[in-house]
Amino acid sequence: MKCTIVFLVLSMVVLMAEPGDAFFGHLLRGIVSVGKHIHGLITGRNPIEQEAMKEAMREQEAMDQQAFDRERAFA
Repeated sequence: MKCTIVFLVLSMVVLMAEPGDAFFGHLLRGIVSVGKHIHGLITGRNPIEQEAMKEAMREQEAMDQQAFDRERAFA
């Protein structure tokens, strides 16, 4: 009986917190970004195209951070 109560209480705590919503999304985007960087190094894209991609990634990361901060502010 104790184990059942502990399980239910811990399940409620985990479900109420929902810590994984933003974390896994950021982790997945990071993995994809690293994969794209490695692919770019292997295929040998030209430096101008690489710089444009880096700038686009910086802008995307800034927008992602702003969205994350907004979500964090509402929580």
